[in-house]
Amino acid sequence: MAHGVPNTDALPFLDEPVFCFTSDLDWAPEWAVSELLRFLDDVKVPVTPFLTHRSELVRERFDVEGMRERVGLHPNFLPNSTHGATPSEVIDSVQQLWSDAISFRSHSFFDNTHITDDFRRRGFKFDSNLCLFLQPNCVPLRHNSGMLRFPVFWEDDIHFSRGHPFDTPIIDAFFSNPGLKILNVHPFHFALNTPNQTFYTAHKHLYNNHDTQAWREFVFSGKGTRTFVEDVVNRIRSSSYRAAYLYDLFIEASRELKETDETSATKPIVTNAQGTTTPAGDTVQLYQSLSRNGRAEYVRKIYDGRDGLKTYSTSRDFNLRELEISFIAKHLATGRVLDIGCGNGYTLLSLAKKFESNFIGLDFSPNMVDSARKLAEKFAAELKCIPEFRVCDVRSLPFGDDSFDCVISERCLLNLPSREDQYQTIREVHRVLRDGAVYLMVEGTEDGLSRLNHVRDQLGLEPIPSLAPDNASSLKFHEKEINEFLEKMFEIQIVRYFGTYYLISRVVHPLLVAPEPPRFDATINTIARKVAEVIPDIANLGHVMGYRLVARKKRN
Repeated sequence: MAHGVPNTDALPFLDEPVFCFTSDLDWAPEWAVSELLRFLDDVKVPVTPFLTHRSELVRERFDVEGMRERVGLHPNFLPNSTHGATPSEVIDSVQQLWSDAISFRSHSFFDNTHITDDFRRRGFKFDSNLCLFLQPNCVPLRHNSGMLRFPVFWEDDIHFSRGHPFDTPIIDAFFSNPGLKILNVHPFHFALNTPNQTFYTAHKHLYNNHDTQAWREFVFSGKGTRTFVEDVVNRIRSSSYRAAYLYDLFIEASRELKETDETSATKPIVTNAQGTTTPAGDTVQLYQSLSRNGRAEYVRKIYDGRDGLKTYSTSRDFNLRELEISFIAKHLATGRVLDIGCGNGYTLLSLAKKFESNFIGLDFSPNMVDSARKLAEKFAAELKCIPEFRVCDVRSLPFGDDSFDCVISERCLLNLPSREDQYQTIREVHRVLRDGAVYLMVEGTEDGLSRLNHVRDQLGLEPIPSLAPDNASSLKFHEKEINEFLEKMFEIQIVRYFGTYYLISRVVHPLLVAPEPPRFDATINTIARKVAEVIPDIANLGHVMGYRLVARKKRN
């Protein structure tokens, strides 16, 4: 085996402890892949798969926008490889497994300069093709090919092939040794709880057994790979470590490599004459360059800088906002109601004037939550109940399972850092809803904006950009993908577009006032809102759409 020696200059990285779970599929049957994915889903730990073969379970999980680049390839360059006879043939073969992959890890960590250069020429950006078993101070390295290399800290088969016991002192080494912790777990070893090489050799015949239940009688009952991973995960969840996808670590490391002492996240924020806070410079490019944590902090600073006591401080188009609230009020399920990303509380306060419920609003901006509480005091005499407001990151809801009758999100998911953050938040919403409870999701869609822009184009109007300096964080859904995702957990009862309002306010209005720019407070927009209350939708136009979703819970 030949290793390309990486440049040992460590990148500036890791200002917080990080664990990253990866999995070399190694031709594992689907029952083994399912067992690993199910466990990591239950404990809310992300995993980066490296493919040796096609897996329908991986395809279902990762073949969606925002997730495809999180899958790596696991080529076999060893003699008699089924992937090909030459390195080039091997790479050609595995690229057919997942065309969006930009990372790899070779079988047995096989490597040489020619292989790594070939991957680089094909557009690959990073690898995890070096094992520094239980060595401290692991960091991303700059390989001589120009790619980044993320060394593996621990791997299950190396562990048991070296005769290490699966006990607490080894786990202690995970947390006492500083540095990046990349763990590599094979689905086959996890499912069978492989304790040693002898056990593995005796059970390799199960690779050819695709019975989804027969394998269970062979699971090792003592301490092994699975019990060890479970213990590590439990320690992670009670520690300061965060778990991340390898792709996200690559983005963070790449950003830090390019940055000087003044990082993008600390560039000054300025306030324009309209009271909108935006970072100086190219805000869209700046936002896109940030890590997931950097993007979240960017958005938080914007809302912390706004005047939350202004009624429409979180939305300039107040007529559209009122239509959204009208939709929510019409389909609200009363009882215990949660509003995630509540901003200054305007939506909940509007509902509290009509309904008596236990309303709770969450937002990650302390400024917005403080403003919501002050507005609740101001309008207390008009309210049938007083909503409660808390500071919270909605990606991890601080409530037990089945605790709410209704959850509302109004342009909240739209501003989360990544597609996975959006999906994770929806999973959290589903978790806290009771069976048959309602999720009112008012969020953005690229498809509706595209349909609107098609009409504008036919009438000689410029397209409305999906991203602009005042909405650089807007991550809109694609309708087919989000519907497929939602249908796994909810019954989609109602889908509401606001096409009538968009047609009048974004097409008729600008045509009437051209060459002057349209204004949100123009009388025609108020008229558009009144018309839309009677005739809600024309042609599914506009990027905002509302869902009434009913939670389905699996019962044993």
